[in-house]
Amino acid sequence: MRVRATAAVALVASLALVACSVVLLYAVHNNLVDSAQNTARDHVEKAASQLASGMPPGDVRAELPDVILDTAPPAGSSSTASADQGANAYVGTSAGPMVVQAYPNLAPARTAVITLTWALVPCTALLVLLVAYLAWYAMGRALRPVENIRAEFADITAHSLQQRVPVPDSNDEVALLAQTMNGTLDQLQRAVGRLRTFTSDASHELRGPLTTLKARLELALARPDRAEWTVVGSEALRDTTRLEDIVTDLLLLARLDARQPLKLQPLRVTDLLQRTLAERYPRQPVVLVTDSASDEAILGSPTALARLFLNLIDNALRHAHSSVIVEVHHTEHELVVEVSDDGPGIPEPDRERVFDRFTRLDNARTRSEGGTGLGLAIARDIAAAHGGTLTAEPPRTTDGGARLLLVIARQD
Repeated sequence: MRVRATAAVALVASLALVACSVVLLYAVHNNLVDSAQNTARDHVEKAASQLASGMPPGDVRAELPDVILDTAPPAGSSSTASADQGANAYVGTSAGPMVVQAYPNLAPARTAVITLTWALVPCTALLVLLVAYLAWYAMGRALRPVENIRAEFADITAHSLQQRVPVPDSNDEVALLAQTMNGTLDQLQRAVGRLRTFTSDASHELRGPLTTLKARLELALARPDRAEWTVVGSEALRDTTRLEDIVTDLLLLARLDARQPLKLQPLRVTDLLQRTLAERYPRQPVVLVTDSASDEAILGSPTALARLFLNLIDNALRHAHSSVIVEVHHTEHELVVEVSDDGPGIPEPDRERVFDRFTRLDNARTRSEGGTGLGLAIARDIAAAHGGTLTAEPPRTTDGGARLLLVIARQD
């Protein structure tokens, strides 16, 4: 880039200097030729005036040696002037009519043009070299921060994502590039950190059921005659189901992380919730409350939103003492779904942490209570895929309880 820029600047400078030199030479040549022609005309007029006043021709030639006196009168007019042939005049004297002629001396003009040309050639070459050097130096200084950024970025690996490229103080495009790269590195570092945490948590979550399943089978096989195979099979099936749930949730999270587009279609959330409650919670203490406004349709994925509501309701039922309330509200531009329970609630410091993957609060850490620790994380990602938000809000009463709020903007 530095070489190409320098070559381009040098080429433009060469063309500009050559054009200026040609214009200068043309102007100097025309000026000298005009001066020589004017001198010839002046001499012709002066000689004609002297002859008309009675000065002998010999004295005129002695004073004006470049003037030609001819006694043969020209045919035609008494005086003419030609730019190519010089100047002449017809004058009558005591000795008879005479023609006075003078030709411009163009030799000084040619000499001056040649001399100026030989002077301009090396000067032009030196100026081009100077411009090229200045362009090379300026590009080097301009690209030095880019080289520093490149060198620093080349040293960054997956194990040194905390490094950042230097940001110059120039406050120009290079500084903006460095800031953008550092912002991208921040996002990459957070993503890699989340991936490492997620991988560690996933392996830990999968190891538990696998270890339990392996231990059950090893004990049963060690004493096959004493093993209660029906119980062993039932417990193994429960462990396998838990493993299947974790793997299913991990695959769903992977698809959500990949930002795969959802198949959106117009749907009514109240109808979707009614079907979900009737199919999955026919005998559970879940109450659906809707406002008086009409159930306006939104663009959404029925499968994804059903999974979101299942996760929220399952989470509420897992902690509720007696009941779970699902409320649907419609505003002018938003759909609001609130899922609340009368359980112990979510402490204020943990209201954001509960959406982290594999997060369980202290009162919900036992595997016997069910859940993979991914339900709320999946629910938030589904909400984000619909352009909405999912948050944990403070309880409305002093009785406590958890309160999760889903807000999705309606697209008119």
